[in-house]
Amino acid sequence: MPQMFQITNEDPHRVVNAYYRRRLDSLKRRRYRVVVHGLRFFCQKLAGLLANETWDIRDRSRHSPGQLVHLSHDLLTCDLAFSWGGRVDMGRFLWAARAASVRKVVIFWCGSDVLRAQKILTTRKVDPWIAQQIHWAASPTLTKEVRSIGLQCEFVQASFVEVVREPKPLPKDFSVIVFMPRANDAHLYGWDRIIEVATALPHVKFRLVGLHPGETITAPPNISVNYRVPDLTSIYQDSTVLWRPVRHDAGISFMVLEALSHGRHVLYTYPITGAIQVRDAQDAKAELERFFALHKRGVLPLNEPGMETIAGLYARDVVRENLYKRWEEIICS
Repeated sequence: MPQMFQITNEDPHRVVNAYYRRRLDSLKRRRYRVVVHGLRFFCQKLAGLLANETWDIRDRSRHSPGQLVHLSHDLLTCDLAFSWGGRVDMGRFLWAARAASVRKVVIFWCGSDVLRAQKILTTRKVDPWIAQQIHWAASPTLTKEVRSIGLQCEFVQASFVEVVREPKPLPKDFSVIVFMPRANDAHLYGWDRIIEVATALPHVKFRLVGLHPGETITAPPNISVNYRVPDLTSIYQDSTVLWRPVRHDAGISFMVLEALSHGRHVLYTYPITGAIQVRDAQDAKAELERFFALHKRGVLPLNEPGMETIAGLYARDVVRENLYKRWEEIICS
């Protein structure tokens, strides 16, 4: 017969006490539990950023029967529920949070969600329970938009990227990255503006990234079409400029932050330190012609101001500590 228990001369009370001390220490270390739900890409990034011995971050953004069971259990035992995506009506996650009597709920507005809310509010009012929750927004611009629909809202920096310590030099060949995920969203992402500028600058190479598999789109010969990939590092390294001509992107684009971190030059509809704000196709055309002329003369440097902005405001450690502080204040209030 195998020996199932090891006989020792150690005091059993001491063994039990040591066990409970370890359990207590573990509970002290893991003080807070946060359930995160919403846009899956961002929820995964947030959980990866924040989970540690003190913060138990449960990413429940997947949609499956098993995840719903875990979500229900976690909401009953959490200190805070965090929705990455704003709403003015009750979705499943917020409904479940209310049913579980979660005491602290943060609703984080990130961009196109405010457009959906504006459409809903043409026929009905904001759900009263949602109006009572804490609302954050991803940028100052978006904060104003959320306030305009009648909600108390605060800008909180939650966007972060890796700091590129040794960015590659700008490539020998000048090129411009543009982004669009679906043909149906062409107007929102400024595809007409991209076509106008690319047609006017046939000597400039454009690279469209992010198109979902199965999507097709007609483009001028100087625009190469690339389907969605999980990592754009090599594309940033092989490009000079990122142009983001969105008509509504009130949250801060992760692509903009990533391109700045790589020292690339950025043209963006919205103001951000280290990038150039362009409002229309003519502005973008003028800036691209200026960049191209500097490149041809061999005097276009890396975007040092952009890299400094990332290191000072959007680095992982900076955003992590800010969110820890803000969440702890909410939980303990």
